[in-house]
Amino acid sequence: MPVKMTNGIRSMNSFFRNKIHLSLLSALGAAMWSLYFGIAVNLWCIAVVFLLTLSIYQYNRLTDDIEDAINNPENLARAKASSFLIHYIFFYALTAVALFISAFFGWVVFLTTFFIALVGFLYNEKCFPDAVARWLNGARRLKDLYIVKNLTPPIDWATAMVLLPLLFAGESPSLKAWVCWGYVFACAFFIEVMWDIRDRKGDLLAGIKTIANSFSLVRTKAFLIGSSAISGIALFAVTFNGILPQHTYFLLSNNLAVMFIAISYQDEHPEAARWISDMTIVLALLLFASFAAIAYFSK
Repeated sequence: MPVKMTNGIRSMNSFFRNKIHLSLLSALGAAMWSLYFGIAVNLWCIAVVFLLTLSIYQYNRLTDDIEDAINNPENLARAKASSFLIHYIFFYALTAVALFISAFFGWVVFLTTFFIALVGFLYNEKCFPDAVARWLNGARRLKDLYIVKNLTPPIDWATAMVLLPLLFAGESPSLKAWVCWGYVFACAFFIEVMWDIRDRKGDLLAGIKTIANSFSLVRTKAFLIGSSAISGIALFAVTFNGILPQHTYFLLSNNLAVMFIAISYQDEHPEAARWISDMTIVLALLLFASFAAIAYFSK
């Protein structure tokens, strides 16, 4: 294989491994939701969303040490080799920069930014005191808590992309904004469950109970299909009744994609883990493409 092609593949792998694609897409998502809500795109807000996403996901590479020893040992080894960089630059420094920027836009923006960063920290870092851990059946962080594990990242994603742009613009979230927050939360939740399908062996070893390793695969797939159908029907209803503009129907493509991926996944396939991991990337790209569509037609 030519050297240039090999270097290109390595760069692409690094791009996805470091979750740079999610950080960029989250930032672009915040810009698209700004256009959807009819507010000016604030570049400082876009920067804050990018920094928060990058810092939280980078830190996650380092803290999932037990489960990733099974699920993704190569990525874990790379993260440990860059421990200082991830701890002090990607997490602490980038978070500090995001908080510094947000402080210039008022207390509500600053506290919301702090909330997103704090949730990300508590999700990743095994910091709960012994007394709290005993009360939570040994949980040392939010990721160790059943169901909470799947709810926490979607809260951060939806808050950063949907609410932060409004708050940076000095706007209070309306009913329309909260409905959109709920939909983005649901889509991020579906991606989290898909990642859990991929990671269920390592999660079990780490003592992390998830939907994917507590249900059978058939029930997990049925759960994804059913919950995606419900969220799609709810979105259709609020759009049909005029709460959201008509071009919001573009978002329904995400629900169809979730159901297709759930139906198509076959656990016995030798590349099943790789397949569903790739499909979550495709789903994320489709999700943000639908954001672009509703932003474009909001002009």
